[in-house]
Amino acid sequence: MEKPNIMRKTILTFLSTLLITTSFGQNWLDVGVKGGYGLTLLFNQNIFDDASYNHQLSTGYTFGGKFGYNFGEFHEVTFDVMSSSFNQKFKFNVMDSLSGATPEYQSSVAYRALDLFLMYRNNNSGRYFEIGPMISLIRNATHTNEFLEVSNSDASPNWAKNGYGISMGFGAYMIGTENFGVTFGARFNYMISDALSATGQYYNYPTNKTYDSYKASHPFSAMVVMEMNYDLGYLAQGKCSKRRKILLF
Repeated sequence: MEKPNIMRKTILTFLSTLLITTSFGQNWLDVGVKGGYGLTLLFNQNIFDDASYNHQLSTGYTFGGKFGYNFGEFHEVTFDVMSSSFNQKFKFNVMDSLSGATPEYQSSVAYRALDLFLMYRNNNSGRYFEIGPMISLIRNATHTNEFLEVSNSDASPNWAKNGYGISMGFGAYMIGTENFGVTFGARFNYMISDALSATGQYYNYPTNKTYDSYKASHPFSAMVVMEMNYDLGYLAQGKCSKRRKILLF
C-alpha cells in the first residue's frame, strides 16, 4: 500500500509546482518523439555476491513520445510515454554431484514495459538536465536457461505488474530550425521498488537458488537518447477573459 502513496505525493508536488509557475513568464507547449539504446542491468545483491553467477553485458532499447509544458526560458515539465525492453544475461556454474566438475551454463531474463515519466527539465544555453519519477508497467517477460533446457518460456508470473523508480538525464541541442530541434543525450533509469512479484520472490528468481536472506531486484538502464521536438504554440490569456488558449506558431 505504500507504493501508490509515494507516487501520488510525488506527482502532486510536480503538478503544484507547475500550477504556481504558469503565472510567470512566457509559456508554450511542445511535442516530440524520442528513442534510445544502451545498457541494462538487473541489480540484486545476492546475485552480485554469488561467485557462481555472473552478469553479462546486456542491452535494451526505448522509443516513444513526449508532451512538454515550458514556463519561462529555462524550465519545462514533460510527460513521456515510452515502450522499452529490458534484458539481463548471466553465466553460471552448476556442480556435477558425480564428477565434481562445474560446467558453465547461460541464462537470460527479458521483458518489455510501458514506461511513464513525469520529468522536470532545466534548459540552459542549448543544454538540458532532467529528473523525475517514473512508473514501469511490465509485460511480455521471458526466461531462457541452458541448464534447465528452457528457451523463451513465459516468465510473467515472476515479475511485478508495475513498479516505480527515478529517472535522470542530460543532453544538448544539436540541429534544428526556429520551431523544430534535435537533441542528443543520455538517460538513466532505476527502479526503486522490487521488480519481482510474490511468486518471483518465493523462488528467488531468476537464479532459483537459496540464499541466507532475500534481496530485492532493481532494474537499471543507461541509454543514449535522441529526441526530436516541435514547438506547438504559446499558451496565452485573452484580454477580456481569464481563459487561456493556445496560439499556434
